[in-house]
Parts: sequence; structure tokens; C-alpha cells
Amino acid sequence: MSVTSRITTAAAAAVLVAVALSGCAGNGGTAPRAERSAPTTPASTTPTPVSPTRTPTAEAAPPTDLTFEDGAGLSASTLPAFSLEVSGLDGWEQTGEDPTAGSREYTNADGSVATITQQRITDLDPAMGDRAATVQMFTAAGLPAEQLEEQLLPTMTGGTAQFLSIAGQGSDGSWSATVARAFAKPGAALIVKVRTSSQEALRPDLHDVLVHAQVDLT
Repeated sequence: MSVTSRITTAAAAAVLVAVALSGCAGNGGTAPRAERSAPTTPASTTPTPVSPTRTPTAEAAPPTDLTFEDGAGLSASTLPAFSLEVSGLDGWEQTGEDPTAGSREYTNADGSVATITQQRITDLDPAMGDRAATVQMFTAAGLPAEQLEEQLLPTMTGGTAQFLSIAGQGSDGSWSATVARAFAKPGAALIVKVRTSSQEALRPDLHDVLVHAQVDLT
């Protein structure tokens, strides 16, 4: 899958370890939608950022909770995105942006770096299901499926959405965690990566980001 380059970057030269990440995110307060990256024309095998604007439709309201199985009921025109309120990230500031990749970078006072990515994937089989597509996104990047952990991220509708995550230590001594979900039917992926200088900082820093990176399906 073309999107695996985003996951590979976080996992390069990493020694995977059992880091308890479950519960890093949960139900959070509603945050205003952040400005989205500008759209680009998708190529047949190249991920493209999610469009920054949506046109209101008469479709049914999105589900409060979004399990992997619920993904099969999404419209092919759905554009999953993160609604991130930068002002809600106490001690973090935006330090970079790559519109072509659909990603933004945030850094805190301790030097921890969070990368938020939302992309269209044009080479994803819409019939494979969200869980299988998400696992494939990790395993195609060389990460073991048996070490993936489930995460629940808050949604804009007050519920939770299922994601998968993995954490490890890099060859430079830094620690990182990747939390991701592929949406097979609309062909999209949402990815959060957090890199810290210590294992102790990984969980709280990841929590800070995840509770504010609410999933928006409207």
C-alpha cells in the first residue's frame, strides 16, 4: 500500500516493545474543526491529503461510535479527518506542515514531536473491511500484527472510533508510537505519530494529542 511510507517512517530501526498504550485516549469534549490541508489530484497509487472543505448533504448523521465493523456502512464519499484544536494542546505548538502529504507537525516544550496525517488512499480495496485494511497498513510497513493494540479515539459526535497502535524504541534511543486507522470504503487513512525522548514521556504526550485529535466524519 502506498500509505505505508507514513507508518514506516515512525517505525524505522525501531525495537518493538510492550508499551501499554490502551486508554491513552477516550471520550473528550467537542473541539472546533481545524483547518484542513488543501486537496490535490489523486494518482492511482499515491496517497493524497483529505479535502479541507465539505459540502453539506441530506445524508444521515454519522454514528456516535465507529467500530471497525461500522466502517462498512460509511459512504464512499465520506472524508474522515481529524478535528484538532491547537489551542487545546497545552504546551504544544505547530512547527511544520506538509500539504502534499496531508500532515501537520506539533512540538512541545520537552521536544516531543507529534505528526497528524489524514490522507486519501487510491489503491485500497474497499471490500476488505477497516480492521483488515488497518492491519495491512502496519504489516506492509514491516510491523507485526500480533503486537498491535486497540485504541479508542474520541469522535466529534461524542463517541469513540476504533484505531490500532504500536510503540517502540528507535536506534537513537527515542521512543515513538503510531496510532492509525484505514477506512476501506471511502479509501482514507488517519494517522497519529508521537516521538519522545523517553519511555516515561510517551504515554502522557500521546494522550495529550489523542484526546484533542477528534475524528470527524461529517
